[in-house]
Amino acid sequence: MSATVLAPHLARLDELAAAASIRLDHNVPMAPLTTLRVGGPADRVATPTSKDEMIAILRIARDAEVPLFILGKGSDVVVADAGIRGLVVRNRAAAVDQQGTALSAESGSAMAMLVKRCTAAGLAGLEFGISIPGSLGGAVWANAGAHGGEMKELLRSVTVFDPRDASVHELQADLCALSYRESRFKHSSEIILGAVLALAPDDSTAIAARVDEHQAQRRATQPLADANAGSVFRNPPGDYAGRLVEAAGLKGHRIGTAQVSTLHANFIVTDPDGRASDVLALGDHVRSVVQGRFAVTLEYEIEFVGDWAAAPSRDDAR
Repeated sequence: MSATVLAPHLARLDELAAAASIRLDHNVPMAPLTTLRVGGPADRVATPTSKDEMIAILRIARDAEVPLFILGKGSDVVVADAGIRGLVVRNRAAAVDQQGTALSAESGSAMAMLVKRCTAAGLAGLEFGISIPGSLGGAVWANAGAHGGEMKELLRSVTVFDPRDASVHELQADLCALSYRESRFKHSSEIILGAVLALAPDDSTAIAARVDEHQAQRRATQPLADANAGSVFRNPPGDYAGRLVEAAGLKGHRIGTAQVSTLHANFIVTDPDGRASDVLALGDHVRSVVQGRFAVTLEYEIEFVGDWAAAPSRDDAR
C-alpha cells in the first residue's frame, strides 16, 4: 500500500484510537526494538499491556483497514531499512495463571520469564525455552524449539483473534498444524492472544539444573554479545545449517555492516548502525554458496518484514 493510499487509513486509525483512549506513537524507529538492531521507522506503534487492550487495538486496526504487524520481543525479525508501513503492535500483554500442571499465559509473555516461573513452581517441560529470546506468541507462531524440545510437545490450546470477523476463539493444539518451525498461524491472518501449556511436576532443583545447563551451552556457542536475530536458517533434514555454512568457508564472511558470526555460522551479526539490506545481501549470498557447493537450499528461519520495495529482488524460499 503506497503512502498516498495509506494516508487516509492512518488518519482513520488515529481518530479511532483517540476515541478509544488508545495511545499511538508516530514514526517510531524499529532498530532499538529488535535484537538485530536494524530497520527504519514504523508509521504507528501501539503497546498493549493486556489481552483486552490487544483486542481493542486489533479491532480499530481492522476498522481502519491498516496493515498490521505484531512484534514480540524483537527477535527472529529483520526490519527493512525503510521501516514498516501501517501499525506495529508491540505486544506486552503478559498475564500468567497456573492451574495445577497447566500454565496459561498471554502472548506477550517472555519465554525466559515463563521458564523461571515454571522452575519456581516445580513444573517441567519448558526448560528449552530459556534459549528462546522471544515471546510466547512468537514461540507458538514458529513452533520454536531448542535443546531437543519444541512448543508442539507442550501446547494444549491457543486463543486467537480472527480479523476476518473480529472474533476471539480458542483452538485446540491439534488444529494448529505444528511441525518443524511451522504452524497454521504462518499462513493465516489469525493473531495469537494467549496459550495454555501442559507441563509435568518435577523437583525445582532438578529443573533449575537443566535450565542452567541450557544457558551455559547457549552462552558458549551463540554470539549473545553481538546484535543478532537468532538462527538465520532452518536446519535441513538430517543436517545442520551452521555446519553447511562453515563447511562452505563462510564463517566470518562480511557484506557491509553484516557478518556471519565467527562463533556460530548460523548467526548473522551486525555493526552499530547496521543496515538491513546488508543482512539480506549476506543471507542470500550464503544461501547461494551453500546451494552451489552442497546442492542444499537453506530456508530462512528469520523473517524479513516491512517495506522492502526498494530492495533488490530475491529468491524467497521462506
